[in-house]
Amino acid sequence: MAMNNGSNVTMTLRSATNESDYNVTLSSDVTSYDRFITVLQTTIIAVISSGIILSNIVNLIVLASASGAMPWATRLFLINLSSSDLLVGVIACAPAVSAAAIDRWIYGDVWCQVSGITHSASCAVSVWSISMIGLHRLDQ
Repeated sequence: MAMNNGSNVTMTLRSATNESDYNVTLSSDVTSYDRFITVLQTTIIAVISSGIILSNIVNLIVLASASGAMPWATRLFLINLSSSDLLVGVIACAPAVSAAAIDRWIYGDVWCQVSGITHSASCAVSVWSISMIGLHRLDQ
């Protein structure tokens, strides 16, 4: 049974084993705490998403302009790594900011599947790119 006393909600819980009652009072601090957690979570996801997107754009610009500074294979693997990480940032992380802010996914089931598959595939491409860079350096 729940009773509302202004900003407090009192619930009576009955134990299944010894038939005793427990009163639990939830105050309005719970909602302000939830709001704080939502804002904090959204801010962290936004900062990380922005960092992923911006750093990989800068990486691609630097790698495109540094044509003679490193071997072509290493540069190609690094471009592949930056491209796959940028894809994660744009397709998977950026939509998660608004989803965290409103506490639900607004992009539909198809985009949820596309986002998850893209994230998983891009992470696999990143691992393979790093492995290929290591193998290429070992071979030199």
